[in-house]
Amino acid sequence: MANMDGWDVALLAVAGYVAVTSLVRLMIRHRDLLTAKFRQEVKAEQLRKKSEAARQQRAGREKAA
Repeated sequence: MANMDGWDVALLAVAGYVAVTSLVRLMIRHRDLLTAKFRQEVKAEQLRKKSEAARQQRAGREKAA
């Protein structure tokens, strides 16, 4: 490393920048995919709970009638 000239340092800096930028973009995309999946699961769970509550409410009304 001690005998690197200016071009070697510049090339190393550019390669490092490209590597870090690519990794950050990849991580952001993965985070967005996980967030979308989690939101979809939460929404499905809310709908399931809502339909379950409505089903129990109907069953309670049928018993009362």
